Amino acid sequence: MPSLSPKENYLRALRHEDTEYVPIMAFGPGGDASWVGVLNPIEKGQQAYGMKDGYGVPYSLSPAAAGGMIPTPGVFLLKDVTRWKKDVTFPSVKDIDWQKLKDTEYAMFGFDPDKIATGFLAGTGIWERLASLMGFEEAMIAMMEEPEACYDFFSAVTDIRIQEAEIAATVYHTDSYVNFDDIATERQLFMSPETYRKLIKPHHKRLNDAIKNLGMIPVQHTCGHAELCIEDYIETGAAAWNAVQASNDVAGLLDKYGSQICLEGCYDSTGKPGRPDATVEEVVGEVERCFREYGKRKGFIFMGALVAREGEDETSKKNAAMMEAAHRCRNALAK
Repeated sequence: MPSLSPKENYLRALRHEDTEYVPIMAFGPGGDASWVGVLNPIEKGQQAYGMKDGYGVPYSLSPAAAGGMIPTPGVFLLKDVTRWKKDVTFPSVKDIDWQKLKDTEYAMFGFDPDKIATGFLAGTGIWERLASLMGFEEAMIAMMEEPEACYDFFSAVTDIRIQEAEIAATVYHTDSYVNFDDIATERQLFMSPETYRKLIKPHHKRLNDAIKNLGMIPVQHTCGHAELCIEDYIETGAAAWNAVQASNDVAGLLDKYGSQICLEGCYDSTGKPGRPDATVEEVVGEVERCFREYGKRKGFIFMGALVAREGEDETSKKNAAMMEAAHRCRNALAK
């Protein structure tokens, strides 16, 4: 019988210590860890705040995003990155009633931080913030044409992120802080690795240094094919790379870097097992593949979830089957 609680086993993985069984990260029930801070009005539009985020970016529901909210297409608040000091409205972190948001969220989702590890979900990282204000194409052009202005903008946004990290530590008391910054598509990075290292990496490191000084563990969330930056993530101090997708060489990365950084995810969320027409059998089969191929490798943390595209009940059924299979597979490995 395992002697470590699910929470402690998960945190041991983030600390790169030996674990007794494969940790499971979940968006909902069934995991050893979950995210909190989903009601944060700074990083995502909330109905209570007029469907705008803390920077004034309007959000809309999008069928293309499985009914989720995205920055309203075609509405760009920053046309010239050199004017960011004049044209960008920065949020006031201290004017938000964080305790009320925390209490509301914990009541909604039934979080028990004594039983599961918690990570503060900090969506819309510095690259995503520039893209939300300018659009992806203009943001990429801006980094090529005005790198100094982009660097200064990223620094100013990082200041806000550090203030949010202070809230995560003092109000939410989370174990980790998850910095969302999707710098890649499923095929490749949005930018060259050199551009990431020059313009974005220094700010990721400064944020992670602050997170560690606040007593939390830094986690880097990046969807897509970002394996070219894994050594950079390690150098910034990230303990885990979250939402690792199957387009990356997961097995090879675990073999080479698993003692330095955890790979959290690894479920084929963009292939057939992640599609709306995936069957329960296909979902379970993908879970079994993950544990079969990665379960004995150091640094592997399973995470997977389907979003409600074809109906909440059907999606809940598949997610429940996924969690049941994950627990079954990890128990079999632990014997």
